[in-house]
Amino acid sequence: MATLLFFSILLVVTDRIRKQKEDEAASAPSSSWENPYEDEEIDPVVYFGGKPYVHKKNLETVLFMGIDAEGEVKAEEGYRNHQQVDVLMLCVIDHSAKTYQVININRDTFTRIPSIDTTGDRLGNIEAQIALSHTYGSGLEDSCGYTSEAVSMLLMNEKVDHYISLNMSSIAILNKSVGGVEVTVPVDMTAVDPLFVEGATILLTAEQAEEFIRGRMALEDDTNSSRMLRQEAYLHEWRLKAKQKMNADATFALDLIADLSYYMVADQNLNGLSTLSGYLADYEYLGKVSIEGENKMGEVYREFYPDQDKLKKLVMNIFYEEKPQ
Repeated sequence: MATLLFFSILLVVTDRIRKQKEDEAASAPSSSWENPYEDEEIDPVVYFGGKPYVHKKNLETVLFMGIDAEGEVKAEEGYRNHQQVDVLMLCVIDHSAKTYQVININRDTFTRIPSIDTTGDRLGNIEAQIALSHTYGSGLEDSCGYTSEAVSMLLMNEKVDHYISLNMSSIAILNKSVGGVEVTVPVDMTAVDPLFVEGATILLTAEQAEEFIRGRMALEDDTNSSRMLRQEAYLHEWRLKAKQKMNADATFALDLIADLSYYMVADQNLNGLSTLSGYLADYEYLGKVSIEGENKMGEVYREFYPDQDKLKKLVMNIFYEEKPQ
């Protein structure tokens, strides 16, 4: 969930940068992307639906992760940790088309993930919930790398260029930053909080915010798919208030990112994040897509199985283009 909100922060920052560019004289050059693969040979042709496709060359991907952990980020001893990834979103930036979109990935997705033993040696890949990919390693950069690899394998080996993770301690900071978020409870959630009566409108405290966006095991519909809908609803309301805050205070977003840095692991520094926001400010947002599939009850936990035909179509639509005649 923290990842959804962090991505929203980037969108809010992007809106601010876009507005500044519109208000200022166009004296400074726009953010530009240099294609590191420009001189490479064209990718092999892939046939899909009877038509020839080639891979797009000017793509950059950023994986956003919400980690099920509390407190300031720090390495755990050994090569295993207890930090599952609760939220996964891959932002795909097309520098040629000057567009970007987001692939929403269910944390219960049953797929191949990397596996290492207790001494840190690679065991190969296993079939498991993608949420478990982050439990290998120290909980810091190495764990983010394993999750990035799992996402890559899920998406037909598409490359993950960058990653950013936030843990659950960031939720209270985010909620407080806008003075609380008001939501309408979509279903009976009194098993989570007595005030969460279906249809009730509540200004969430920090504790309630975490209950609203994370609670599911005690509910009649305990699927992660249902929880993701609540997360989207919370995100929408948070963004509205965050934009108001940013319009009133130009330092709002950067101050918030600084506060969140204690709970963040990323392969980019603040300058890198600012550069990313600069790209997004110039590009068109194409929206968010989710991987379709089926929720099933496994031996112990819920599992989500992607529809492989629809998943391949999604990958082809986002990462490939028809070969020019």
